[in-house]
Amino acid sequence: MKLSSSLTALLLTLSASTFSTTAFADTDLESPHTVGLQAAGGGIEYKGKDTDNEGVALSYLYYNYQFAPSYYFEVALVGAEDIDDWECKENAESSWECVSDYDNKFELQADNFEYNAVVLALKTDLSLSKRNRLYVKVGAAFYDYQIDLDHVSIADEDGAGLFIEAGWEYRWDNGFGLNTSLQYQDAGDLEMDTFNVGVSYSF
Repeated sequence: MKLSSSLTALLLTLSASTFSTTAFADTDLESPHTVGLQAAGGGIEYKGKDTDNEGVALSYLYYNYQFAPSYYFEVALVGAEDIDDWECKENAESSWECVSDYDNKFELQADNFEYNAVVLALKTDLSLSKRNRLYVKVGAAFYDYQIDLDHVSIADEDGAGLFIEAGWEYRWDNGFGLNTSLQYQDAGDLEMDTFNVGVSYSF
C-alpha cells in the first residue's frame, strides 16, 4: 500500500539523522518508562482488494523503555475491527456488492473484520525542540485476524508480520504527552494502514 513506502522512506531518513546526533544527546535518562494509548482509523487491503482506506477502528496500548538516548524498546497490544455498517448483498449475477455506511462501495467482499496482535518494536526519535520530537517504530506484529462474509469465514489467519509507525509527539514537563502518527501493519495477505492519535505518560 502507498503508506508503507512513505513510512519506510521516513524511517530511513529519521534513523540516519538520529544516529548522527546521538553522540551529542543528553545521556541522562530521567523518565525511561512510558505508557500510552492510541486510537486510530483507517482501512485494510486483503489479497489486493481494499476498503478505500476507511471503515476500520484500531486501539494501540503500549509500554516502552528507553535503554539509550533516543532509543527505546516497545511492547504493545493491538485490537482492530470494522466500525462502519459493512453490508454485502448478493446481486442477480450471484456476486457480492459490499458497501460501508450504505453508500461507500469498496472492493473487499466482507461484512465483518476482527484483528488482534502483540507488537514488539524498536523506537528511535529526533528532537526538534525541548518538547517536540519526530519518531519511528519498526518491529514485528504477531497477529490473529478473521474476515467474514454473510456469517461465513473467508479468512482466519495468524502469524508474524512487519510493523512500522512514524509520527510526531509533544511532551510536557510533567510527563504527559500527545502524538499523531501513521501506522502500517503487514499480516501476510492482509495490510492495514491507520492514522493514529494518542496520549502517553513518561515516568
